[in-house]
Amino acid sequence: MAEHSLYDLYGDTSLENCRRMMLEGAIPTSELLADVLAANASAALPPWFIDLLVTALRGQLKRKAGRPRRGLAGELALLGARADYPGVHAWLVRRQARSGLRGWAAVRQKHWWSGPPHERAAQIVIARWRLRISCRSFLNEVSSQK
Repeated sequence: MAEHSLYDLYGDTSLENCRRMMLEGAIPTSELLADVLAANASAALPPWFIDLLVTALRGQLKRKAGRPRRGLAGELALLGARADYPGVHAWLVRRQARSGLRGWAAVRQKHWWSGPPHERAAQIVIARWRLRISCRSFLNEVSSQK
């Protein structure tokens, strides 16, 4: 068996990388297939890649419907944000009772400094943890995990 370089194994246009992605369950995009084919056009293509191209050209290569699953980093960030939310919410409720939620000039114009305390807390935590989720979705996540 020939030695493979790192580029052969993990390069964006390598056949081995494409095969590894398929074995992991990832379905390549049309653009990726075109790039792999263009980069390896002068070499003999393996039968599994030809079958993959035929399936893709016939329109039978489909992704699972729905939103893709979150990765580990996204799950950890969501767990951290969920743990952070009650403290931020309690602080905002105390602040509202003590002095109101008008806020100081530096935060008054921020997108997360509007609405009732529970929405503000959600928006602050979403911004702090850099989540790609809406305020309503985050609040649903928090309420479903109690």
